[in-house]
Amino acid sequence: MKQIGFDKKFSLLAQEAHLAKNTLLSGFDLLLKANFFQDKDGYFYSAFFHISIGMERILKLAVVTHYMLTNNYQTPTIKQLKKDFGHDIRTLYTESLKLLPIYLHPNAATPSRTQNDEALIDFFTEYGVGSRYFNLNEVCEAKQERSPLDKWLEVENDIYEEYTSHQIRERSALNLIYRMDRKGIRNDFTPHLDEHDHPMTVFDCLYRQYVVQKSTPLIIWRLIEILQPIHFLLESMAHKTHDEETQHKEMVIPHYEDFFYFLRADKQSIKRRKKWLDIFNS
Repeated sequence: MKQIGFDKKFSLLAQEAHLAKNTLLSGFDLLLKANFFQDKDGYFYSAFFHISIGMERILKLAVVTHYMLTNNYQTPTIKQLKKDFGHDIRTLYTESLKLLPIYLHPNAATPSRTQNDEALIDFFTEYGVGSRYFNLNEVCEAKQERSPLDKWLEVENDIYEEYTSHQIRERSALNLIYRMDRKGIRNDFTPHLDEHDHPMTVFDCLYRQYVVQKSTPLIIWRLIEILQPIHFLLESMAHKTHDEETQHKEMVIPHYEDFFYFLRADKQSIKRRKKWLDIFNS
């Protein structure tokens, strides 16, 4: 919706920021609900869909805004956006990081990322480009490729192991066995197969659910750390623009810092948080 005193581009960019914000926050909520063997597999796909869209949109806000600021507020064409970026989150992220020294500090260093951070970026890049259609594509033309859920499980396991000590992992597994004993739950084989088509025991299923539960807050933390530089980039872009917009009759670039402040969250608060959209969209 257009408002008095604001250029139409302002309203459109603000709506795009709302979209990016809400899809990221919804994605976090959906990811916290997702798990295996509980009829909650659909939450994984919904989370992947929302997060991949949110990442793509916040990154496109950065590259489009930069283009506007360096081309007298002219915008790139749709053809340019599709040709240069498409839905490729990895390329958009790389290009956005190149802008940090321009808007933040000439000597601004690219934030360090772990191998598992790179795996997260690659996962959502692949999902955004084509994996979102995996199930139907595999039904119609079986290529025996790994499903997004198998790939996601690997990401979760790797992040859980990276940020959880061996002692805690071992103690948690033993505690699960003890709880099964106390409740009289036999460790029989189940109808479920793992990603290597091996039969899973009751313990295997319960432990997988436990790892998902523990790794999900860690994954959200890593996603926020990955996107945090983009928040600071957009904030700096907005401040730079507002200093120059006194010559314009209408405001063009929104106050991006008003949308993505949740990307400032610290690790401990992220690990404790059970809801995102209700809190940061109230």
